[in-house]
Amino acid sequence: MNMTLEKRIFLFSFLILFLTIFASSGMDIMALRKDQIQNLNLRSQSLAGTLAANIEKVLNLGLELKDMSGLSEKCREIIEGNPDIAYSLVTDLNGNVIFASSRPFFSFPKRPWVPDNPSASPSDAVVEQIPVPLDGRKEVFYDSSLPVKSPYGKPIARVHVGFSEDVVFERIRGMVYKTLYLLALALLASFTFVMIFVKRAVTHPISILLKGVKQISQGSFDTKITEVGAFEFAELGKSINIMSESLKARDAELNKSYQEMERTFEELQASYQKLETLSAELERSEELYKSLMEDASDAIVVIDADESIRMVNKMAEDFFGYESKEVVGLPLTKLLLLLNIANIPKVQRMFREAAGGNHVADEMQLSRKEGGAVVALLHASSVKSGNETLVQAIFRDVTREREIIANLEKSSADLARLNRMKDSFLGLASHELKTPLTVIMGYSELITTDLAETVDKTVLEMVANIANAASRLDNIIKDMVDVSMIDEKRLQLKMEEVHLNRLIESSVNELRFFFSMRKQEVVLRLDESIPTIRGDALRLMQLLSNILGNAIKFTPDGGRITVSTSAKYLLRSSPGSDPLAPPREHHLFLEITVTDTGIGIDREDQVRIFEKFYEVGNIQEHSSGKVAFKAKGAGLGLSIAKGVVDMHGGEIWVESTGYDPESFPGSTFHILLPVTTGLAQEPPRYATLLH
Repeated sequence: MNMTLEKRIFLFSFLILFLTIFASSGMDIMALRKDQIQNLNLRSQSLAGTLAANIEKVLNLGLELKDMSGLSEKCREIIEGNPDIAYSLVTDLNGNVIFASSRPFFSFPKRPWVPDNPSASPSDAVVEQIPVPLDGRKEVFYDSSLPVKSPYGKPIARVHVGFSEDVVFERIRGMVYKTLYLLALALLASFTFVMIFVKRAVTHPISILLKGVKQISQGSFDTKITEVGAFEFAELGKSINIMSESLKARDAELNKSYQEMERTFEELQASYQKLETLSAELERSEELYKSLMEDASDAIVVIDADESIRMVNKMAEDFFGYESKEVVGLPLTKLLLLLNIANIPKVQRMFREAAGGNHVADEMQLSRKEGGAVVALLHASSVKSGNETLVQAIFRDVTREREIIANLEKSSADLARLNRMKDSFLGLASHELKTPLTVIMGYSELITTDLAETVDKTVLEMVANIANAASRLDNIIKDMVDVSMIDEKRLQLKMEEVHLNRLIESSVNELRFFFSMRKQEVVLRLDESIPTIRGDALRLMQLLSNILGNAIKFTPDGGRITVSTSAKYLLRSSPGSDPLAPPREHHLFLEITVTDTGIGIDREDQVRIFEKFYEVGNIQEHSSGKVAFKAKGAGLGLSIAKGVVDMHGGEIWVESTGYDPESFPGSTFHILLPVTTGLAQEPPRYATLLH
């Protein structure tokens, strides 16, 4: 990891200051702890000595130790009068407790008297650390013990007074916290002073020097480093300034030398041109060799000036089926005969044209050595090799490509024929069905109206069903006729001034029964400031009915359908302009949006729904119901809607986040209709109508 000098100095200073202050504070804490332990030991020895002296006075009166009473209370008085003392007790020489301030919780080491050596006696005062396990943990006690001697000077017991190591810690805790606090303050203050000093006396001068050196390294030799505070840095700055002057002088000398070198180079270039002419032949030969020997994907044949085969590459051997030794050296005519190429004189003329400097290309059929005809695309061009002109011929196998193109052309012709047959069928079917349907509907109406009283009710009900079915079929035939006329561009529009808002209200009123039947809410947000447009009112009503009927079918009961209108300027090209040129003029359009809370439309279906006979979903869900939920129709309504919009010079599309019959994401149909049909050169001035 890279670190700047400033960071290194700060880190090193912090570590040195921290270690120094930490070591000093640690030594002070250790000395304080030692003093506290010594003071408590002296107090323990004093209390033990006082208790031992009192016991010895009683023994001198002739009373036995075991017969003494009140020693336990005396031990407890010592504890109560000295809170730092953990215990006070009397033990025999074997370490067994005789009297104690409380129930003993540990035993003491045995200190027997040795009678064989009268001069040897236990130490008058013994201080030791005794680790005692308490509730699964170890606690250390400092024990001070003194012997209790009989009137004859013989030790008969020991007095023990001790304190816990935790008492020492409690005594020095405040001092430790205070020391740590002072340590932090001292460290912060010292480090702050060091930082200020380093920034002013070290890093700031270095940054000035570094900035000047960078400018000099970038070629700015006029840069002068200003004087810095530290003596060493100031001397370094002076040296850098001197170096800059020296570099400036050397740069001038180098420029002068460079100009002399340019003149020398021009003289050498003339000599180099002569050498280049000599080496050109070698380079051409090397390039020709590389182009032939590389792993080319096409067959390459090189023909010399006398029309004989000079060389072929590996792909040519695989393509023709002949090895290099069988082909190299043969005349061109012989190779063409081996490959069974038709119209050999024409191919020979092509190679001669290529030798003359022209690039020629043509397709030809040839036969491989193993048999089988292939189609090859020939590209021939001339190649210079010294003073010799060679012809390089590249053969590419296009057999598969030609088969694919032929199949595509055949498929395209078949599709066009089927499309024409479909259009003819639509026109024929609609024409042939219309006449009998008219007769059926006429007689059905006659029976259900004029002859209703003379016909049986059952027969009358059957005739009514026939009339309804014929009416639905008549609507489908009308849609088919409209689609056929739109496709053949035979649909004529009766243009007039149309107020779009009134047209929308009429369409909604016609479908009001279906909205009520499906319990759907219709919300109209019509901008009354929009202008009228030129259009066919009947076809526009048909457009709106198809879009609203689609919204009714795919919105669940209780859903909401919102219809809104607005005016907006859009960029569009004028008639007669280049279709590839970007639009440069604004034209006023009226936009109709129909938003529902229905099941939505998948993204891949949002373009195809405007195609003829295309229905989203399973065809088995086809229903004759006009507004039943998710009912499937003939798939002509949206196709007719798009045809009507296109004939008015507008656009129609749908937006939806996707199909989901559970969450009902809904769909929004957008319809754009131009105010001026055909997008005139001068767009109407309706800017005041826009918000």
